Amino acid sequence: MRLLLIIFSFFILSFQIDGQTLHSQRPKDVGYEISRLKQLVPDNFTKLISEKDIAGNPYLDRRFQKSYILKITGAEVKDLSLRYNLYTNNMEFKKDGKIMTLAVPAEIERINMGGKIFIYTRYMTSIDICAGFFQVLYDGSYQLLKKDRAILKMPQDNTNPADSMRFEQTEPLYYLRYGKGIAHLVYSQKTLIKTLQPIQQNIVNYIKSNKINTKNEAKLIDLMNFIDNQPD
Repeated sequence: MRLLLIIFSFFILSFQIDGQTLHSQRPKDVGYEISRLKQLVPDNFTKLISEKDIAGNPYLDRRFQKSYILKITGAEVKDLSLRYNLYTNNMEFKKDGKIMTLAVPAEIERINMGGKIFIYTRYMTSIDICAGFFQVLYDGSYQLLKKDRAILKMPQDNTNPADSMRFEQTEPLYYLRYGKGIAHLVYSQKTLIKTLQPIQQNIVNYIKSNKINTKNEAKLIDLMNFIDNQPD
């Protein structure tokens, strides 16, 4: 069985919420911002598979939660219910019974969704600079950012009905961002210390003596607090 990823073009919609223009986008003729898959089966019968046909959960939380959006212009959008699709890296909302996504996230300063703060910012990968949503865990001298993730796993055994296409959530990644700069992934003590340059020796000592694990969210938050409590 061969799976081909169908990429849909998008168009932009604009409408008013609380007097503010909010842009959204959706795939043509689909109404859901997830890439759909075209499955070719042996008898050449073509079947379209949508998100509802895929097992697992691509959302941080399936529920739409009351949210507040602050745009970089200072404009506010209140009482809009959002959910975060980890697989597509989009904030989704409902309009007229259809699932829409925020189309110009670069215009957003921050989102408060269910008490959690999210920003849209650039981040460094091993080969490129990308942009995406992050949860803000700490906002001080540095921002400690969390990137939850979901992947789409393809079936490995086509003869086994239980082995189906499914979403799987993987371990989150943690990034540091200074000011309005690019967020950098911290995946080891070495990269953590490098990202914090220039760095005081007592902070290096703290990282080593407390065995700061870059996968341990609580310890990373403690480190951010320690850094901000250092004398100038």
